Amino acid sequence: MFLLQLKYETLRLLRSSALWLLLVFLVASVGFGLHNGVQRITAKRLSIGEMLVRQREDWEKQKMQADSVARNLKKVAWWQDPTNVVVVGGVWRGGWVTALEPAPQTVLATGVGDLQPDVWRLTLMGKIPQGDGELENPVNLAFGAFDLAFALAFLLPLFVIALSFNLISAEREQGTLALQLAQPVAAQRLFLMKMLARFSLLAGLTMLVTLPAVLWAGIPLTSAIAWQTVGVAVLHVLFWFLLVLGVNLQGSSSEQNALISIGAWLVFTLVIPTLVNTLAEKIHPVPSRAGYLNAMRDLDTQLEKTREERLAAFYQQHPQYPQKPATEKGWRDWYREEFGLIEEEKQVRDSLEKQYEDKATSQSAFADNLTLLSPTLSVYRQLTDLAGTSREGAKASLAALDEAQKNWASWFLKKFDAEQNLTAADYDEIIKFPNKVPVASAPGSSAGAFWLIIQCLLAGAWAWWNGRQKSLLST
Repeated sequence: MFLLQLKYETLRLLRSSALWLLLVFLVASVGFGLHNGVQRITAKRLSIGEMLVRQREDWEKQKMQADSVARNLKKVAWWQDPTNVVVVGGVWRGGWVTALEPAPQTVLATGVGDLQPDVWRLTLMGKIPQGDGELENPVNLAFGAFDLAFALAFLLPLFVIALSFNLISAEREQGTLALQLAQPVAAQRLFLMKMLARFSLLAGLTMLVTLPAVLWAGIPLTSAIAWQTVGVAVLHVLFWFLLVLGVNLQGSSSEQNALISIGAWLVFTLVIPTLVNTLAEKIHPVPSRAGYLNAMRDLDTQLEKTREERLAAFYQQHPQYPQKPATEKGWRDWYREEFGLIEEEKQVRDSLEKQYEDKATSQSAFADNLTLLSPTLSVYRQLTDLAGTSREGAKASLAALDEAQKNWASWFLKKFDAEQNLTAADYDEIIKFPNKVPVASAPGSSAGAFWLIIQCLLAGAWAWWNGRQKSLLST
């Protein structure tokens, strides 16, 4: 029975010119979104590659200069000395450029990737974002990039609606449904096989479009990410198929079904996400950037007022270092004090930053809790998590950068405490320091898929309820 219905539905769709037009539209949309993602990632990789090549060349030149200084063949001021650990480790200059290396799955969704710097300079004092000054298209900034996630979240439902809005109503209006139900087969079984056949075709077409796209993105088909992406697309098709099926089972005409289905698309893809964002901003407002900067300036002022007290405490804890008058301090004394106070100051600044970050996290968590209201939110949440471009993925990537900065600072501070100068051999070790940190996927990145499954169950329950209330032959 299923194979017979599958053959019937296949022939029916193949004879429809709308199928071919919609399939071309879907393929073009997915291809265009993926092309944008690939172009964006390729440009980032080229920019990062050029920057790291220049860094390698600069360090090789600096190594030669350090060798000359060490052999007294060249004299330089201490703030330009390539053997000085403070100068090379980076305070106002120097440091180590480290990039967030885009993974193949990054092309799935832009997410916050266009807001997060790709390159950072690690120094003894922290990490500093490095920008290339590229200007973004204002349309992209206003509406978001056209990526694979956009195509699957916004355009794939239209494909399902266009091929399913008259799934039952057209046959009812043409009289073929009554003819099928007159056959010596249980009506429920016939209806179930017919729906399974149509969904199988839609799911198969979706996989036929999505799998080559994933492969083109450079994601191996043997990877979990590839099949999770395809699974999300198929689940999204299932939700909209069940929703449109429920509309069909209400017994309205094909025209009414089309209007109701498009209305549902507008509600789920535009209205609800907008309302969720608005509610999140109202209920969990995040202070302005100006307010954060003002609070940080006030904190810096307070730290400066208490500097002498904190220095006194530092020298009490480290009696091996004599506290000298300002006129007798050398550059090493000044930086010893800076490094002695930096950890405490960093904790205080991190505490203030965390207050603002917690508010942004609360806003994001509130919006995530409303994911159930829209499958569009579920698809975006899942794909950005897989791509590593979600808010949580960005946090994980920055945590890896923080760890790299700590390792960098620790290596140089050991040299500083031992009052050692850098040698050519030290440069060979420095050059081996990792200059790339892979973009991290969000921990527990299956929340979007989980909510999408729940939404499919709710849509299926609604369709079943409508089928119980209405006769297939009612007009």
